[in-house]
Amino acid sequence: MIRNIFSVFLIVTALSVNAQSHQDALFFSETDVVGTARTAAMGNAFGALGADISVLSTNPAGLGVYQSYDFAYSLNLSGRDMTSYYRGNKIINSTGNFNLPSLGFVAPLSASKESDWRRTNLGFAYNTTKVFRSNTIQSAYNSNSSLVDVYLASAMGYTLDDLDPFFELGAFDTDLIDLQTDSSGWIDDGNYFREVETEQDQFNQTIISGSMGEFAISYAGSYQEKIYLGGTIGLTNINYQKKTRYNERNFADTNSTVQSFDVYENQMTTGSGINLKLGAIYRANDNFRIGLAWHSPTLNDMHDEWEMIMRTQHSLNDSDYAYSYTSPYGIYDYEIVTPMKVIGSAALILDKLLLSADVEFVDYSTMQLNGDDYDYFTNQENIISNHYTDVVNTRLGAELNLSPILIRGGYSFYQNPLVSDEMVGAIDEYRNEKTSYTLGIGKRGKYRYIDLAYIFSEYSEGQSLYSIVFEPAHKTTNTSYSLIFTMGWKF
Repeated sequence: MIRNIFSVFLIVTALSVNAQSHQDALFFSETDVVGTARTAAMGNAFGALGADISVLSTNPAGLGVYQSYDFAYSLNLSGRDMTSYYRGNKIINSTGNFNLPSLGFVAPLSASKESDWRRTNLGFAYNTTKVFRSNTIQSAYNSNSSLVDVYLASAMGYTLDDLDPFFELGAFDTDLIDLQTDSSGWIDDGNYFREVETEQDQFNQTIISGSMGEFAISYAGSYQEKIYLGGTIGLTNINYQKKTRYNERNFADTNSTVQSFDVYENQMTTGSGINLKLGAIYRANDNFRIGLAWHSPTLNDMHDEWEMIMRTQHSLNDSDYAYSYTSPYGIYDYEIVTPMKVIGSAALILDKLLLSADVEFVDYSTMQLNGDDYDYFTNQENIISNHYTDVVNTRLGAELNLSPILIRGGYSFYQNPLVSDEMVGAIDEYRNEKTSYTLGIGKRGKYRYIDLAYIFSEYSEGQSLYSIVFEPAHKTTNTSYSLIFTMGWKF
């Protein structure tokens, strides 16, 4: 019965890394092209402009705007502050990252002033679509619940052979929970008891690293310099690592032998996928353009590997001893299908001022999560369809041309895709919209350009150390800041 309750309430835990859930579908579906310093400085509102490496992954019609060979690369120095508010204890922990957000090359295939199709271009680029880098710490004294509560509830009613080797079996083997005994040994009737009562210090640290990216192969053309059409085949890759250490110590229960215990969990997720992007830009006149892009769902083949290690320290009659448990090595293959996107864009080009806007529609209730366990994944897809919704994301950008220097600014707003109710809201009640503010500067020459951008982003979400049945969610705030440098050559 308890396990059914856990299933209904969608247990989210920093410790159970081996679950392929609706939250994984969202986590790997939410993407935001980091792009070049120019597009980043303008809030990535570039769908109606083009002639930038990043548009191969947003609106490939922009590839048709290029009139020469182009090669560009970008470097990103970023930091992230994770602020947790666990049981009234605020902890801020920072981490940094250095990566290559974009690298690309554009080559003209044909050009003719006499033909209606003035030119066609071919482009190749690698664009980072998400950076995983965080180090979150939660720590406080808890007199209301313990992870032992969850172990005990998960084990009740199940024989030893049926205990989860990645969770409560470790608690049994290290004497956090136990069975009654008789002269024959354990009474294996599913009636467990705990070896230590609740009221203790808690500590949890979660370190996440990795990235998502896309290798884009694009083709586009210009029709009479009025209509630009393009397409991209995107080959995606995912590399995600998560390491967690959870600790409980200083128990108020002086009658127990348990002094402390630690749980270490490691997860590695890799994935590869494919998608299609189609785009168009209409150049109404020299001052106004509109754009439209469609992104197909991305079909991602996912691969998870994970393991868990548990160590418990005991003391009896001034004699210290310890038990250790190592889980089997878990391996699982499954599939995530992300929702499609539709992006509408407009740009106003004046004498020295450029204004641009993108509006992006994404329906997260259409995400798919598929695997061998039909009943489990059907339940996850029901959760997705009932508790996720469509969003409209907005990106705005501006560029002031003080030739040869250009000054840029931007803003982006990403809506919350979760429907707040008693089920999802219980763990994600703190989830809010993500906002970004950007600034940048650049210099353009005849054969070379250089750009610099600064991006500040922030959003909040809810987390629970183990189970919302036993411990309410608490707020964590994710604050990121990036400095992107781009250099490119035209020839």
